Amino acid sequence: METKVDLDTTKKSLIDFKPIEFEVEKEVWNKYRLEDDAILKTKFVLINAFAEKDFEEKIKKARTEKGIKVGFEFQSSNVVGVVAPRNLIGEPSNQRYSPQELESSVVKDEMDFETITESWNAYRLDGGILLKVRNSPIRVRRTSKFDSRGMPIYMVDFVADVKFIPKK
Repeated sequence: METKVDLDTTKKSLIDFKPIEFEVEKEVWNKYRLEDDAILKTKFVLINAFAEKDFEEKIKKARTEKGIKVGFEFQSSNVVGVVAPRNLIGEPSNQRYSPQELESSVVKDEMDFETITESWNAYRLDGGILLKVRNSPIRVRRTSKFDSRGMPIYMVDFVADVKFIPKK
């Protein structure tokens, strides 16, 4: 029998939460071919995890009762890189751009892309809970700016799918 734990997505103060240690079981690069033939590489990286102070008791209750919600919060980062075809490589720049500067320099909006590889990352939280996260791009835009290697800078918006699998 599978135990279902509902994620409580209401924002709460971290005063009601405690940090949870975790180990990375699987953290992979996802790859996408953009319509301009560049290869977009992305990785979701979990930095910190927090759970409600009484999350262990709530998970035990969820084994016998329906509708039990458990609050989790995460600190994460999306790492993005690109390998562009020669015709897109520009003048290298060490300049750091603000989000506003990048937004105003978009030259290709709503780029189509196809998935080359996309997988779930897995993290084993204290208490045996398996956290699985799959981050997928939902909007990709190319700017007229270039990084220190001359690769075009892309702006990427993501959506994350999250699954919790309690220890049996």
